[in-house]
This record gives sequence, C-alpha cells and structure tokens, in this order.
Amino acid sequence: MPKEDIIKLAFDLGTSIGDSEEIILLKELQNRLNEDFEASNLIVKYKDAKMKLEHKMNDGLVITKGEEDHIDILEQQLSNNALLQEMMSAQEKFDNLMQAVYFAMNQAITGSCGGSCDACNGGCS
Repeated sequence: MPKEDIIKLAFDLGTSIGDSEEIILLKELQNRLNEDFEASNLIVKYKDAKMKLEHKMNDGLVITKGEEDHIDILEQQLSNNALLQEMMSAQEKFDNLMQAVYFAMNQAITGSCGGSCDACNGGCS
C-alpha cells in the first residue's frame, strides 16, 4: 500500500476518534473545567504543592508530616469534586479507547489477529 494511502487512513482514524463520544465528552468537560474557578484553582493548588514536595525530595530534604497532610487534604478535595470525578472518568474512557485502537493496530501489524475479534478472543473490542 502506498505511504499516502496509509497516511490518509491514519487521518480518517484520527477524524473518527475526534468524532467519538469519548472525546466529545472529554472536550465538553474540559470546557466546563476551564469555567469552574473552584475546580481549576484546586488543580493548580494540588500541582503546586506536589511540585514543591518533589523538589524537596529531589534536593534530599525531609518532607514534614504537615506537608504530607496538606497533599492528602488536597487529594481528598479533588476526590470530592463532582466535576473532577466526571473528568477523570471521561479521561479513563478515552484512554481505554486509545489503548483498544493501539492494540488493534498492533495486532494487525504483527499479524497476530485474524481480522475479526473472534480470532483473538474479543481482545480487539
């Protein structure tokens, strides 16, 4: 098959993924997250605190109980935020889709799959 045909198929696959329920929901939730000051601020606080702890660890400094507790509290707040939970669930569904696509492509490339999901016990679905 000519390289141009392969590239076109890849573009078509990308377009199909872009039109999938998984990515549409993920984009919608990302937009909602961008408009939700509380959730966005919580993410920024968590990333900042986590980065500070990582820097301390990399510098060989001791992490205090108070710093660990602060991270635990932020993680609990993240877990309790409904929008962030919805976002994580949508991200997981999208990641699963991408893993299934990669698996199917890998099976086709290596010739391990007979072209139908029955051939590899449903692993392609």
